[in-house]
Amino acid sequence: MEQFMWDFSIYISLFGFFLLVLALLTGLRIIKIKSIFKVHKKLALASFITIGIHAVIMIYFYFFT
Repeated sequence: MEQFMWDFSIYISLFGFFLLVLALLTGLRIIKIKSIFKVHKKLALASFITIGIHAVIMIYFYFFT
């Protein structure tokens, strides 16, 4: 189970970083999207959630294993 959590944490951190880069690029208007969808805010929120999950798992491994 701990190996699965470790692997999941690594994959989710890469996914969170990818979402953060997309949020940055859409916010700077390098990648232009229609403003009706408000994709920039959704990407930033999803990135924050995935990075938060990664942080909780890493804190668990740092302090409790």
